[in-house]
Amino acid sequence: MAVIALATLSSLVGLFRPNHYRAAPDLVTSYQVQDFTILLIGIPVLAAGLWMEMRNSPRGRIVWLGGLAFMTYMWASIATQTPYNELFLVYVSLFGLSLFTFVGGMLTTDPDTVRRRVEEYINPTLYGGTLLVIGAGLAALWLSDLVPSLLSGTTPSLVEESGPQALASHVIDLGVVVPSVFLAAVWLLRGRTWGYVLTGVVLILGATLAAPIGIMTLVLMTGETVTVSPVAVFFTFLPIVVSTVLALMYLRSMAEREQPPKDDHRHQYT
Repeated sequence: MAVIALATLSSLVGLFRPNHYRAAPDLVTSYQVQDFTILLIGIPVLAAGLWMEMRNSPRGRIVWLGGLAFMTYMWASIATQTPYNELFLVYVSLFGLSLFTFVGGMLTTDPDTVRRRVEEYINPTLYGGTLLVIGAGLAALWLSDLVPSLLSGTTPSLVEESGPQALASHVIDLGVVVPSVFLAAVWLLRGRTWGYVLTGVVLILGATLAAPIGIMTLVLMTGETVTVSPVAVFFTFLPIVVSTVLALMYLRSMAEREQPPKDDHRHQYT
């Protein structure tokens, strides 16, 4: 509840307070896109997941955890990328609250319950293989900025255009998101129970990030501050589109699992 309240306050201030963000116009627009999508998507997803979770819905718990993962991601990014302003400590508080609530939520999740809900309705090979592609694509996106610069001994163009704080997304994605996607894929392909939980969480995270990342990419493409290559565009939109489709399929499978098949009584005697 504190995350919802503080996120609402912070996003409204970012959208409506004059000169709140002290940065180039294109970057200010991208920051306000983040605020708008947090209000429009992030907070409703987190609130809906919390509401269902309080009613002991396994599907609600996955949505809630995915919403918390989204909030952790967004506020870590905002706290480290946004030029200093009067809400800096609010950003830090939101990051900490989201992170520790997410960790607590994962620790208290019953993975067997989640597995029973989805196991009969999803194809582990399809989901696991797709997650491997998503993780590889996301890694390729950021490494395409870093590796050529390392080999040539130059500074990445993103740093030259936006400053060193622009690499915050590289740190979060390469250090946390990509390993989490790969871990979910490997666990799911190996049939480990926690793979079903982590798959749902990373898919909800990817689907929820689709709007802010997609819109921010379009804003930066049409602006003059940051150069966005066609490769970056491809590897930006592919993971979030695929994640959104799979997340909807995953949640739909959980909804179906809440209604036992009509011939369920026959399986009891086989």
